[in-house]
Amino acid sequence: MAKVRFSVPRALTLLIVSSAAIAASSGLPGDHGRPFDGVMPANPPPPPAASAQHHEVRAPSMALALEAAQAIVAACKQYALGVTVVNAEGAPKLVYIPDGSDAGHGYMALRKAYTAVTFKVPTSQLVSRAREDQELGARIKADPNLLAFSGGLLLKVGDEIIGAIGVSGAEPGHHDEECGRVGLNRIKDRLK
Repeated sequence: MAKVRFSVPRALTLLIVSSAAIAASSGLPGDHGRPFDGVMPANPPPPPAASAQHHEVRAPSMALALEAAQAIVAACKQYALGVTVVNAEGAPKLVYIPDGSDAGHGYMALRKAYTAVTFKVPTSQLVSRAREDQELGARIKADPNLLAFSGGLLLKVGDEIIGAIGVSGAEPGHHDEECGRVGLNRIKDRLK
């Protein structure tokens, strides 16, 4: 039987870190990146206190995230794109890759949404700033989860950031932000 090798895209690191960072430690295999090896500890530690188990992070509802993604895909159906919605900490809420789209656009969209939340601005504002500010440009290049391309838009309730939408693949012509605005405008008045 031939061996199959899998490679993990660098942007996936965000998914893994985010999941481990918000998971409460039970001491069981699988927590904090330890693989489950089929062997349960003889004396597992007691579960953490209820208050430590629940970490509330602002985010759009799944229904609104999906509605925004579907509106983007419908309005920009001429492009094979990917859409991602993240929470206020930049962790993925929804990665939407329509049939016929390259899955890589999902990772690019995730990086754009994460970047928007990290810098608290739409990523289109970072494009020229990263070129002009060498320190900012170096910071973005040093982190494989950041991306200074247009297509990352903030989701806000008042002045509070509750997440972001990222779009990738609306090419040629750099229409990622334009497509993202369709989804943002569809749901912005219903965000809580």
